[in-house]
Amino acid sequence: MRSLRAYRHSATEGANHIDILLACYDALAEDMRLAGQSALRGDIPARCRHSEHALLLIGHLESWVSFLDDVNLAASLTNFYEHLRAEVLRLQVSLDFNDYMNLALVVCEVRATWQKKLSTELSQRGTAAATQHPLAECDGAIAHFIASA
Repeated sequence: MRSLRAYRHSATEGANHIDILLACYDALAEDMRLAGQSALRGDIPARCRHSEHALLLIGHLESWVSFLDDVNLAASLTNFYEHLRAEVLRLQVSLDFNDYMNLALVVCEVRATWQKKLSTELSQRGTAAATQHPLAECDGAIAHFIASA
């Protein structure tokens, strides 16, 4: 656990907005995986602990939505985070590992879309210029994915 925390700290030190967003999605997917493993073992306190942390991360992710200039993206992300929250709460009574993993996979798919966005910007602008981009510049690709999820 200590090495995971060190990795997350090093990944966010000097990071831009999308780097931090990616780290949040990584942590959210990990919480869902760990909650699923805990459910599979019947470890209710651990399942609740990981689910609670996932809910905190969703709240943090939602707090960024108000800074977006793209109204459609903001609405889509709001809907997505509401869906995630509802699913995490629904899973509190589930012991099915696959339900948790399916939710983690959805989070990973959205994360991959943001990663692609970052990679595209890095290749278009060059590494030095890309570190200054705001999250609000995201195009509609993520909104389309989330609306269909």
